[in-house]
Amino acid sequence: MTLVENFLPALWVVLSPTNMVIMTIGVVIGILLGALPGFGASQALALTFPFTFGMEPVSGVLFFIAIYAAAEYGGAIPSILIRTPGNAAAAITILDGFPMAQKGLAGRALKISLYTGVFGSMMSSFVFLFGASGLAWVGLQFGPTEMLAVGIFGLAIIGSFFGDSPVRGFIATGIGLFLATIGSSGFSGTRFAFGQAALLDGLPLIVVITGLLAVPEAFNLMAARRGDDMKLAKHLDQSAAGNRVGWKDMRALMPTMWRGTLIGTAVGAVPGAGATVASLLAYNEEKRWSKHPEKFGTGVDEGVAAPETANNAIVAGALIPSLALGIPGSGAIAILLGLLISRGIVPGPLLFSQGGDLVMSVFVGLIVSALLMLVVGIAGIHAFVQVARVPRYILAPFVLITLMIGTYAYQNYATHVVLTLVIGAVAYWFEKIRIPVIPIVLAFVMGPIIEANLNRAMVIHGGDLSFVLQRPIALVILVLAVVTAVFSFLRGRPRIVRQAEA
Repeated sequence: MTLVENFLPALWVVLSPTNMVIMTIGVVIGILLGALPGFGASQALALTFPFTFGMEPVSGVLFFIAIYAAAEYGGAIPSILIRTPGNAAAAITILDGFPMAQKGLAGRALKISLYTGVFGSMMSSFVFLFGASGLAWVGLQFGPTEMLAVGIFGLAIIGSFFGDSPVRGFIATGIGLFLATIGSSGFSGTRFAFGQAALLDGLPLIVVITGLLAVPEAFNLMAARRGDDMKLAKHLDQSAAGNRVGWKDMRALMPTMWRGTLIGTAVGAVPGAGATVASLLAYNEEKRWSKHPEKFGTGVDEGVAAPETANNAIVAGALIPSLALGIPGSGAIAILLGLLISRGIVPGPLLFSQGGDLVMSVFVGLIVSALLMLVVGIAGIHAFVQVARVPRYILAPFVLITLMIGTYAYQNYATHVVLTLVIGAVAYWFEKIRIPVIPIVLAFVMGPIIEANLNRAMVIHGGDLSFVLQRPIALVILVLAVVTAVFSFLRGRPRIVRQAEA
């Protein structure tokens, strides 16, 4: 039987009352855990792994699929409302989602995030069904050398399109790379630990995300004037025209959603790339295709739709190399593979031919999870928006205390709380001198990808750096990185001249 012939049997399995209840619970858990700052899909799956022990194999996989998909959407909720991403990929959503919330359009931003995320998840699932084998082959073409080039290309984009000028963007990118080098080296020894035990293993991602993005916003909330709360409250009525998202709005975003879906699925098929790369590329491409790129970062619909579509589309994309080749593309997928192997299901090429019913159940489960996410998300948007109604002098200490508790609970380590506050204070100062902090976070995420693949490539090629010139795909990507960086400086030159004259 082919995968398509397994569709109806798999559909009946997924739609069984037991599995529907399990998936609904998974969606709710995924959204709630995904909305916690720094608590991404990997942590959500690791936390809920014990609950799968009493489930049937298919039910356990569907439970994980629902949590995984919902957690990717949940990360956008705090990004939009309080400028605190639930995961690194959702940091891109801050660029336009949070400005929309500041304009009183938090409901609109949440709805666009939900609708486009559901679209990306569903459409990438269809790509998964019809193009899994072809995309798995594409993923095989990306070895350590190509992933090194992808990482460098990501840095070029990060430095080019964030901040008031390319110079500030690349300075922020360099700071992020420096933070990524703290701790154990992939080559040997430790770096920049300064004899401090807390730095030997490097800075945890939750500390960096919380410190750079969440703590400064808590400080800003404390410094806000009470009059700002009154102005904001006038625009939070969900019946207001600006917060309505209808079919006309979604039709206008259709090209954005298709681009985001294709980028997310393609990046997901490349092992190790991750949702952050997909969101970054989607936002970059949308800005490049836009007729009004200067409006990005001020709160435009496309700025929310592009990263959220790609972020959710990567779920199905990441499953392609994982199920077809047994290669986990992320920490969350690695946990999912662990679940499959623990149940006697071995991922690999034979799974598509011998386990078509299970593969199809995964495909159908993704679609049903997206629909359940739509229902739960619509029901929850009104409750989510109420966060923006809370007076800032009340919300500020609550947010700060919550961040401190969450950071401490990560490993029950008080030093992480201190590091978070120190990084937050520095980030607050960076914002005053107009050095963007989002490139720091993104470069911190990209740093380990670049270093690990550079290490692997040099081991494979005996330390000869000329291996880059021998790989056509890597060479093309590196040329694109150089062109991107040069173009950004040329584009920013007139603005720098105007600022100097002023």
